[in-house]
Amino acid sequence: MLNKIDIPGTTITLEIVDKNITITNKIEYDMQMHFRNADADTSLDTSGDVFEPLYWLDIKATPKVPTEYHSSLGVKAEKRNLAELQKFFEFIENNKRNLFDLCGIKGELQ
Repeated sequence: MLNKIDIPGTTITLEIVDKNITITNKIEYDMQMHFRNADADTSLDTSGDVFEPLYWLDIKATPKVPTEYHSSLGVKAEKRNLAELQKFFEFIENNKRNLFDLCGIKGELQ
């Protein structure tokens, strides 16, 4: 099942296919996002019930080319890119649980 999400106010799009999240953008950043299992093993609570696995969101954005500035115009362009990145991170922070559920992962989110 394919879920496509356009991040409002940005050129950034998320595509979720079978627990994998692909991020595309027009701001020349390599962006990756994964829900990672925080538990090495399945664990049992004191009554012998299995705990739900615990996940955390690993997300990073790296410029595709090293950033170097030679004028205020270059800084202004990067400022627009950073504004998009900020909107992206705010969207993810506000919708992390929904994205986790869309991925169909069974467990708890940290």
